Amino acid sequence: MHNKCKITIIKITKMKIVFRFLTIVLLLIITTSTFAQDKDKLTRNQANEMLGKADFNFEKKNYIDALDQYTKLYNYKPSDLYYKLMMGICLTYDPTQKQKAIEIIEQVKITNPEYNLCNFYLGKAYAVNYEFDKAVNLFNMFLARAQSEDTAQKGLAQQMIQNCQNAKEILADTITQDIVENIKYPINSQYSEYVPVISADESVMIYTYRGIKAKGSDKIEESMGSEAYNEDVFISYKKNGDWTEPISIGDNINSEDHDAAIALSVDGQTLFIYKTDGGGDIYISKLVGENWTIPEKIRGDVNKNDSWEGSCSLSANERILYFASDRQGGLGGRDIYKSELQGDGSWGSAVNMGSSVNTVYNDDAPFIHPDNRTLYFSSQGHTSIGGYDIFSVVADEYGSFSDTKNLGFPINTIDDNRYFVLAADGETGYYSGSGLNSIGEQDIFKIIAGKIEKPVLALLLGKVYFNDVVTGSIMNLYEQTDGQLEGTFKSNIKTGKYVMALTPGVYEIEVELETGEIVIDSIRLDSISEYLVLKKDFRIYSDSNLLAQQTQTLQALLDAELNKEGKTIDTLFTDNIEEEIDLKPMDSGTSFVLKGIEYDFDKSTLRPKSKIELDRLVVILNEQKTIRVEISSHTDAKRNVEAAKKIFARKGIEYTTEAHDKRSKKYNNSLSQFRAQSVTNYLIKKGIVKSRLLATGYGEEKPIATNETEEGRQANRRTGFKVLESK
Repeated sequence: MHNKCKITIIKITKMKIVFRFLTIVLLLIITTSTFAQDKDKLTRNQANEMLGKADFNFEKKNYIDALDQYTKLYNYKPSDLYYKLMMGICLTYDPTQKQKAIEIIEQVKITNPEYNLCNFYLGKAYAVNYEFDKAVNLFNMFLARAQSEDTAQKGLAQQMIQNCQNAKEILADTITQDIVENIKYPINSQYSEYVPVISADESVMIYTYRGIKAKGSDKIEESMGSEAYNEDVFISYKKNGDWTEPISIGDNINSEDHDAAIALSVDGQTLFIYKTDGGGDIYISKLVGENWTIPEKIRGDVNKNDSWEGSCSLSANERILYFASDRQGGLGGRDIYKSELQGDGSWGSAVNMGSSVNTVYNDDAPFIHPDNRTLYFSSQGHTSIGGYDIFSVVADEYGSFSDTKNLGFPINTIDDNRYFVLAADGETGYYSGSGLNSIGEQDIFKIIAGKIEKPVLALLLGKVYFNDVVTGSIMNLYEQTDGQLEGTFKSNIKTGKYVMALTPGVYEIEVELETGEIVIDSIRLDSISEYLVLKKDFRIYSDSNLLAQQTQTLQALLDAELNKEGKTIDTLFTDNIEEEIDLKPMDSGTSFVLKGIEYDFDKSTLRPKSKIELDRLVVILNEQKTIRVEISSHTDAKRNVEAAKKIFARKGIEYTTEAHDKRSKKYNNSLSQFRAQSVTNYLIKKGIVKSRLLATGYGEEKPIATNETEEGRQANRRTGFKVLESK
């Protein structure tokens, strides 16, 4: 999970030989040698030992420790230009001191103007300090004098010239308001915190930490920088708008090797982990109750033995995995791929995302937003202004991604900006980076979305209860138009919590307990035009009659949410009631069938025509203020054998007549309960006190006609009114 540098420094051994030679020549000219005046003087042996450590740390990209060591060596012997240049190069990687790099490398260049690599490193120092014109001039000076052995630096110089030109253009169209802030305490420290991943409702953040609190750090020599330590996974929860003190996610995940969090499912219950296994592979861990399972390497075509796979993102329906890999056959460096979940739980063939996403440079850190349309990723190519920038690309109606967009400054800076994630509402994002506002090597930053286009989706969240106790369940989401399984989710066995992100469409949700109880609900989201939050608890009882007064249908929730904004047109269906209604006092036991109460097939949503009859019932209840009534709903007992066989096959269950009857009865009980509740919800919305109404679904248990004819089945599909109490 190590971050790749923005530029590749020439190999230490080669640079040492060249610079040592130059130092000897300069020593013939310089007649005085100034030794350190500070209190920490070094002996020659100590200096040699420190130089070995400094070069090692630099090669391992531990620039903070290397900077400290080269600085001490420079103070020990200021005449040694190698120490001075290396100190200056390290300063370009220190977010709080990089402006000092210009002065240091300028001094080296003045002392030895013939050393062409000084132009390269000084150009980089100006670039990281946003002085792009000076940087371009120095890169061009380097290129004009570059030798054949400078091939790597020539390519990097040309890339950084393009970065500087991109930066000037993007910064000219920048956002003036401050939309990026360091989240600081308690998440960030002097060490590195990066790869933030969040649940869609932003209730939990899991991230990668590399520092002195990592597991096994007590066995490592204490370091000022992060690179000496291994990576661990930490977790924090949002309480009252603030992040709690982060803690280790636990020993099931964290080891004394590298363990990094790289992706989290929408509901926060599936975590993807990077482990340094071979070239680096992706693992998966599940939240069971309050504990994360031991990570297992994901199966299929994602991990390759001879390549690195170190970042990924899971689609909202948990059926597509986007991931980065440096496997052979890509466009260059790291590329972003996607893979589909197979029936056996493995991941199918990896498909390269193509040139609209990938470049000849490194492309990494994909994040697919819960809207299932917008893919964010980091790239050193496209129109990067330096290092990794964050880009977005949106899928068209056919699922193809195009029109890559740089998120711009101040989100993107001259430093690396990676691992962007965005909450489901599109309001708040997080990413990791460094810069002048950093308090450590890498920090996690919060982004107020600003120009980012707001998503269109519904976030459905709540809990599942069985007999009023929270419970785990399997939640199958079906696309209602074609009956296809859209995704399978779970409510947490300890908390009962579930979260789903639903894009525009028509859905059926089936909630099934381990004990076999099932409830089914449906919702039409095909006409939503903005982000919505629907809070829905599923309450399941061993006695279906106990469901009364406790279940509100998804469609009723949606209607109520839209009605808050004045978006529904219910009033168009409220006709004036002109005919006379018998308003004689009603005794306990009085009952009748409510005529004209109709529903769409297999739905609990009231048709507009039904509301005319219910408005008449509102008049009765307003006049008869002392009565308490039961609204009952009934279904027929028709069995659709072919449809049932398809459902059983889809769930991997053997079809039998007995199982079909059991399932149908449970389904009809739930459907009738939802229908009765939709009537009481309408009456409550019209001002009838909730305590006066009891919604009861009897399913197919109380037929009043045969189920062998269409006329009989129609008679059985009824809604009744019964006075339970009259004072």
